Amino acid sequence: MRQLTDRLGIRYPIIQAPMAGVSMPKLAAVVSEAGAIRALRELTTKPFNVNLFTHRPARAEPEREARWLEHLRPHFTALGAPLPAALPELFTSFLADPAMLDVTGE
Repeated sequence: MRQLTDRLGIRYPIIQAPMAGVSMPKLAAVVSEAGAIRALRELTTKPFNVNLFTHRPARAEPEREARWLEHLRPHFTALGAPLPAALPELFTSFLADPAMLDVTGE
């Protein structure tokens, strides 16, 4: 393990899972607008991680999605929540919006 930490220039090999589903794009946007990445770079010379979603953007399949929504209807009803009209893609891929990479630049 020591070779890995030396190679990465870090003291402890702390690996953290992505926050998908826990933190939403709005949180990331607010943090970025507040200058978080710039401020982090000013506070440390150590490496840090930025998660990037680079999945292939979803293709809409209306019939299949309608079947899923019908399957999920009882769960929404039980929770007193409205059934969505469609299944949205929650996380935009950086492949679909290259301008998002600008927040990681200098």
